[in-house]
Amino acid sequence: VGWGVAIGVALGTLLIAPAVNGTLDQGPFTRGAAGTTSAADGDANGAAAQDAARQAQAANELLAEASTRLVAGALDGVPVTIIRTADSADEDAAAVRWLANAAGATKAGSLTLTEKFFDQNSADQLSSIIANTLPAGAQLSVENRSPGTHAGQSLAAALAQDPATGDGYASAADRDLVLDALAAAGFVKVDGPVEPAGAIIVVAGEAAEGFAGQALQDFAAALRERADAVLATRGQAPDANAVGEVDAEAGRIRAVLSAGEQHAARG
Repeated sequence: VGWGVAIGVALGTLLIAPAVNGTLDQGPFTRGAAGTTSAADGDANGAAAQDAARQAQAANELLAEASTRLVAGALDGVPVTIIRTADSADEDAAAVRWLANAAGATKAGSLTLTEKFFDQNSADQLSSIIANTLPAGAQLSVENRSPGTHAGQSLAAALAQDPATGDGYASAADRDLVLDALAAAGFVKVDGPVEPAGAIIVVAGEAAEGFAGQALQDFAAALRERADAVLATRGQAPDANAVGEVDAEAGRIRAVLSAGEQHAARG
């Protein structure tokens, strides 16, 4: 219960602090409800922002010290693949990988989705590659033909383990075909060998808007159809199925625990 409160405080203050800071961008004076300005209000907001920042820092440090205990055993023996978006931070991806390992996970591989992967101008090319390299037994949605959805369905089939057997849904040859084709076209960068994953964590930057943002959400949702997959973003999560604040300890812990919970439920 205590650690749950700590995570809640960390997430709460991380959300509150930027909101309070936002009022300071207008200068040292703020406008009251009746349209008047007050230096005292500006001072109060500044003090509140500093206090929220101190609370967030203290909660983050506390969680950092206890992070390994909080996630211990959550992914015991589970092969985990980290998928990064082009705008993700190196420190976020490294921290999530480290914490997953601390939770007992093994490394199933990592890959990066380039900017081209979510570029509307490249959507037709991506869809064509996905359709022509689909692993045996995999199916693409006929109701939702968005490139993000089809890409997620393809990569879920290519990367994920079948919980019934522990083997990959796809053969090694089919998996290599998908990844090699996407890499050759500049859609992904594969970082070393990739094995079937028991869980997939997608580490992203700030939640984007427009086509790219929707494509990322579609991709993550499609991954979850056949894989234990978590989307973790900086800032506020784009939807209820994602985890936000992956640039803070609370978000990283939640991402790893969420992956573990999904894997336990599917298994």
